[in-house]
Amino acid sequence: MSFAEIAALTIHDVKNSLAQLAGQAEARGDVATLLTALNASEALTRLLIFYKSETSILRLAVDAHAPADLLVELGAENQSSASIMINIDCASAPTLWFYDETLVRMLLSNALQNALRYAHSHITLAARELDEFLEFVVHDDGDGYAASVLADTGASAAITPEGTGLGLRLALRIAELHENAGQRGTVILGNENGAVFILRLPK
Repeated sequence: MSFAEIAALTIHDVKNSLAQLAGQAEARGDVATLLTALNASEALTRLLIFYKSETSILRLAVDAHAPADLLVELGAENQSSASIMINIDCASAPTLWFYDETLVRMLLSNALQNALRYAHSHITLAARELDEFLEFVVHDDGDGYAASVLADTGASAAITPEGTGLGLRLALRIAELHENAGQRGTVILGNENGAVFILRLPK
């Protein structure tokens, strides 16, 4: 068994331990420990999925989903614990689109958590159809991405000072796995009165 395989199995074990810790923290009303355990578990999940994508064993579970419903759910899940206003814009969203909702939700949740750290007062979550692509947008009103992040075409730089860059590389990897009729998904970062994260998925 290779080191990578052992590491993947260890990640599973640690995630189970974190789930138990989170359950115990929730039972005694320890919100800080609960959030720490959940954040650590999510980081390990991203690491495991990245390993699977690196070894070509990651398979998408693509089905028809409503982009607007996903954004409304993400907004509701995060608004209760955030002092930042989260706005939802789905006026141009398609009714249905085909993608792996579990993976897309994880990517958007990670982008939203990054935005919550640096937004001044509000964040907009948007979904729109443009040039036969579905675009999920996370736009905050913070200071924007650093020039080094925008210039890093290999997505190896960390988006935040606390980050490793894994989230961005994983987002790009999962986006590219969404392929149809020769078109691949991608991730676009930009600055426009704040940071703009765009996940583009082909029709």
